[in-house]
Amino acid sequence: MPSSPKSTTREYITSVHRLPVLITYGKRRRLKIALDDDGRVCAFAPKYMSLKDIDKFVESNHEWIIKHQAKLADRIKLPYIDAVEQKRKARIIKARASAFLAVYDGKKPVRISVRNMTSRWGSCSANGNISLNVYLLDVETELFDYVLIHELSHLYQMNHSPAFWAQVSRYCPDYKKCRAALRKYQIPKKL
Repeated sequence: MPSSPKSTTREYITSVHRLPVLITYGKRRRLKIALDDDGRVCAFAPKYMSLKDIDKFVESNHEWIIKHQAKLADRIKLPYIDAVEQKRKARIIKARASAFLAVYDGKKPVRISVRNMTSRWGSCSANGNISLNVYLLDVETELFDYVLIHELSHLYQMNHSPAFWAQVSRYCPDYKKCRAALRKYQIPKKL
């Protein structure tokens, strides 16, 4: 996790469980811990917080850390693709989306674009444009279809209300299974 220009970072090993922690000191009021994409423990601490206090906090959250590291270890890490490959995949995704829309009987988007997104599989703007992640070509076809249906359902409801999920379930009755399957994938960060 990148640090801001006014922060300092150091590595530390906790006393009890011998967990390596990357500590970033900066302008903050409270201590926060998180895991990076590789499962490393990162602590974001106020400038003058003692190592002893950070150590206690990390140790008191040891179970949470272990549980979430296990989840990250189970994720399927998609390989990074370069710009040339992204353009090729974008053409295929647009063709697949067009074929889907040809038989879809609901509202149609104004435009579909394909982008390299690092934290979401798709998005729908208020003016009816849908963006799909270039990495959707690397997941199962049913998950691709689910993401497209999810975004198309936003043309009816720009939220995640019960009415939205009812719209999704009209076209994808097993959407909960698809959502859970998508969470197992880790989208690469941009280089």
